[in-house]
Amino acid sequence: MGVELSIDPPTCPISAAGGTSKHKIVNHTDRMLAFKIKSSNNSNYSVNVVHGLIQIGYTTDLVITRIKGKPKADKLVIMYADVPQDCRDPLTPFKPDKIEGEITGETVVKLSAAE
Repeated sequence: MGVELSIDPPTCPISAAGGTSKHKIVNHTDRMLAFKIKSSNNSNYSVNVVHGLIQIGYTTDLVITRIKGKPKADKLVIMYADVPQDCRDPLTPFKPDKIEGEITGETVVKLSAAE
């Protein structure tokens, strides 16, 4: 398994005083991917999209927003799985106990808040 889904840029340096960081979620596969984003710190961080579908070879904009707070080592985990082209519900492959699909994985974005 290679890199099926990536984030560009791959890191998120952002001020502990607050701010935003713009990224792209990139689908490198020959299949449509569903994704779901989880954060280790929902108190200080939010994203413009929590789940979605990315067509073959396309990208999706991701905006990470941080509100003022004490800096610590945080991360976003983007889970992904391939889905049929006619899928319209991005949560279809994400079951409570597992992720379903021939291609599944996760990508981690380190959130580096600096004072």
